[in-house]
Amino acid sequence: MSNKSNNFIPEGLTTDNHEILQAKIADFISASASNIHFVFDFDRTLTVRNPKTNEDTTTWHILREHLPADGRKQYQNLFDKYRVLEIDGTMTAFDAAEWWSSILDLFVEHKLDLAAVEQDFLDRATIRPGTTEIFQFCKEHNIPTVVMSAGIRDVIEMWDRTYGLNPSLTLSTALILDDAGVVVGWHRDTLIHALNKSETDHPELASIRRSRPKAILVGDSINDSDMASGDKDVLRIRIFDPRPDELFNIDNERQKTFLKFDAMLESGSLMPLLELTQLIVQ
Repeated sequence: MSNKSNNFIPEGLTTDNHEILQAKIADFISASASNIHFVFDFDRTLTVRNPKTNEDTTTWHILREHLPADGRKQYQNLFDKYRVLEIDGTMTAFDAAEWWSSILDLFVEHKLDLAAVEQDFLDRATIRPGTTEIFQFCKEHNIPTVVMSAGIRDVIEMWDRTYGLNPSLTLSTALILDDAGVVVGWHRDTLIHALNKSETDHPELASIRRSRPKAILVGDSINDSDMASGDKDVLRIRIFDPRPDELFNIDNERQKTFLKFDAMLESGSLMPLLELTQLIVQ
């Protein structure tokens, strides 16, 4: 998996076919920055969990902890029902929508205090190394950055403000809050779950793709490969950051990854991605 002999592949990116990856990168270089945009996942892509613990610090996990005991029990029952489908790959779009909607309704039912959730999230979910640098580079070179997440837009935007990130577009479920910051509803037309994270489902992103046909897609989940459509014009990079309940063999995981992605980033940092972007742009 060494990349030392590959002119276009930064150290830290692994692939099962160096020639194909190099050819795709060369195609992106020839396209110029004016034809490129980024599509990022959020949880475990731009964020990292506390390395001192084995806890899951995604948006959903922290929201769950702010529910009362009976709410957490309801949440866990839903998790136990649907997570097994997600892991074994049998979850349908209907299942995903039902799962996400049921949990969002729990937050409304139990009048979740979003301000407390946001502070907890900041305390426990930090920024992945290299994220600030790549967003700044894209801003300097007028490259659109899209964040598409099955999490909560309000939390993502708060986190972005804290770390000084300014995505061009954020696609994620939006909550309805009262004057005290308590969740009283959610905008059902904004629902994004694990299986509808695709530009084909979101006209705002499709519009960017029409004017900038080359997409660099970055996500941690196998399903994130579907955030942009096509092959030749999409450079897919998977961030390898498994959840505590995901058992894996690294060789098997690479094999599964390369069926969907062009490369995998295993270093924990986005700096190789920054290096790749600099190469494409400059």
